[in-house]
Amino acid sequence: MVKTEGKRTRPEDFFLLALLLVNLVFGVGLLGALRANLSKELVAGESTLVSSKISAFLWGKILRFTSAVEQRKRVGEGAPLSGDAGTLTVVVDLPVEWNFQRIRSGTGEWLPVFVGTPRDLPNRGHVLPLGFLVPGGSRRNQRYVIEASSLADVDGYLGDLARRGILCRIVDPEGHILFGATGGFPARRDSASRFEGEAPVLGGALSREWSLQTFIPDASSRLPFLPQAVLATFFLLNMAALVYIRQRFLLPSGAALAAVTDAVAAQGEILPSRASPGDIAGALDSLLKRRRIEAEEEKRSIRESAERRTREISESQKSLLSHHRLTKKMLQSRQVDEVFEILLGGIADGYGFPGTLLGKVSSDGHLVFLGETDPASGAPLRIPLWHPGSLLARTFWSGNLLHASPRDLPHLPEEESILGSSAVLCIPVVRNLTVRCVEVKNCADRSCSSYYSENLKCWLRNISAEFFSGGGDPEIHRAAITTCLRCEVFPSSALLVVRSVGNGKVLTRENAVPLSNLASEAGLALEVVSIFDNMKIMAVTDGLTGLYNHREFYQSLRRELERARRYRHTLTLLMIDVDDFKRFNDRFGHPAGDIALHMIGVLLRKCARTTDIIARYGGEEFAVILPESTPGGALMVAERIKSEIAAHNFIQYASDTVHLTVSIGIYSSESGDVSEDQMVSFADEASYSAKKAGKNQVVVKAPV
Repeated sequence: MVKTEGKRTRPEDFFLLALLLVNLVFGVGLLGALRANLSKELVAGESTLVSSKISAFLWGKILRFTSAVEQRKRVGEGAPLSGDAGTLTVVVDLPVEWNFQRIRSGTGEWLPVFVGTPRDLPNRGHVLPLGFLVPGGSRRNQRYVIEASSLADVDGYLGDLARRGILCRIVDPEGHILFGATGGFPARRDSASRFEGEAPVLGGALSREWSLQTFIPDASSRLPFLPQAVLATFFLLNMAALVYIRQRFLLPSGAALAAVTDAVAAQGEILPSRASPGDIAGALDSLLKRRRIEAEEEKRSIRESAERRTREISESQKSLLSHHRLTKKMLQSRQVDEVFEILLGGIADGYGFPGTLLGKVSSDGHLVFLGETDPASGAPLRIPLWHPGSLLARTFWSGNLLHASPRDLPHLPEEESILGSSAVLCIPVVRNLTVRCVEVKNCADRSCSSYYSENLKCWLRNISAEFFSGGGDPEIHRAAITTCLRCEVFPSSALLVVRSVGNGKVLTRENAVPLSNLASEAGLALEVVSIFDNMKIMAVTDGLTGLYNHREFYQSLRRELERARRYRHTLTLLMIDVDDFKRFNDRFGHPAGDIALHMIGVLLRKCARTTDIIARYGGEEFAVILPESTPGGALMVAERIKSEIAAHNFIQYASDTVHLTVSIGIYSSESGDVSEDQMVSFADEASYSAKKAGKNQVVVKAPV
């Protein structure tokens, strides 16, 4: 681990500080150079302006002096003369102390002019000596006219400049001050003294030229602001850019490097106490390589997991598709055995459990396994459902159950061939009924506890809890269970046994779930088959009596007439009309009348043959078709029906017995040479005749 140190100075900080100092020095230097150049230009400009004005003043005085001299008519030696330029004096020679210099040669018609060194005269102030040569006939006759011209206007002008902060003085080549400011100038000439301005006075006219020296003490305040501001702004922006670069790039990069260092150290990489970027880069590369290897491993693991998951999903989809196909086939089935075959084949082939067996429930209370044989008899193996020692019987009544070790549980010896030694899933396949018992059995016994119940598993009430513990005498439960199994309410059912065999899948709790779902779908398919069968029955039977209805009666009669015509058989029809049934309804009520009609249907079934066709024609009228029956045999059946109905007590709870009678009409056709309407009409006429004859009679209609 690298110890976290406090804030420290880095080499890039020193480099940035050096850049800032260099930038500052260059900025100050360039600003100083700019100010010096501006000051020089300012002083030079002022000096040129002042020198031109002073030169103009002096030339004006010289011109006035020369004009005054040339206008003189006569000149006398030593005689003072008055002129426009002042007092003129004529001398033989120019005074040496005045240091006259020729400023005009005097060639041609022009006379030579001389200028002396300015000086102070008593009562005259500051003056400028001027000289003019007047030629004579010989050198001895030439004379000089001199004048001391006042410099008051020049001094006033220089005084005004001094008051404005501009100091000016005129010096000779040796540096002697001729006139102007005598103080305030710096001791030496350098850039800081602002003593750059020198301009010639009377330029080109003097052999020993005079110079105008100009000094502006407060020149810095007179300098233009804009160039200085532009230069200062440029360098300030340059420094700000350097600071921005540090804040924007150097410091974040340093912080990033420190963060990388901490992160690398946190991952277990060993670094020196003062790790260089190279050390950090090496540690980071090592860490990345290790992470890359781990990422490859994780990627491979994820890929394998994804492939495994894809296979599982693919298998699930195949199972789902197989489940859907099997469910569709079972729901399209119209027979119970077909549903069981599709279920058994789908689990064995589609789900990969070839050892699956299906035991169907027989009417005598056994599970019959067609795929297994009894070792003793060689017949299909039969397991009694009333035996508490049977594991399959207990599972059938208790529900589906996964037995991990079936042989460790109480079981019958003959079940070992079915159970095997591995896990076994036993699933009861039972149609779930949602109708009332009365709707299935067409029962009129309202005293029954299951009459209005929609829970049709009433057989479970006859099984004691001792049965599920595996103990007790089997014969105690046999009668109750077989009675339930023979009841028409008991749905078609079977027991599905799913086993693990060598060439199939291994049974687990996970793959047992879809098998249970498929068994539930099979139960729904059985319900569809039952509904289909009930619909077929309801389409041809009467809802109250369970006999054929009016429509099916005519179809059956038409069918039997065709058979009679083809085979030349005798066909007999009985039309049965209940006597005084309206009076019975009025006395005992319509519910009692419904029970009576239902009971009459039961008595008709009892008296008729199995080949006879019994129907409720309508209201209290019934019809019985007797195929291949002679008139004598039909008469015997009619008499038996009349006697049975007349002897039956239709109100069980009444204090006295209540009887009903019927009037029966018979018509027989020898070879089916009549239509169904004619045959019904003839039998109905005979029944009407029986009623007119006193009721409770049997009348035979003679053939036409």
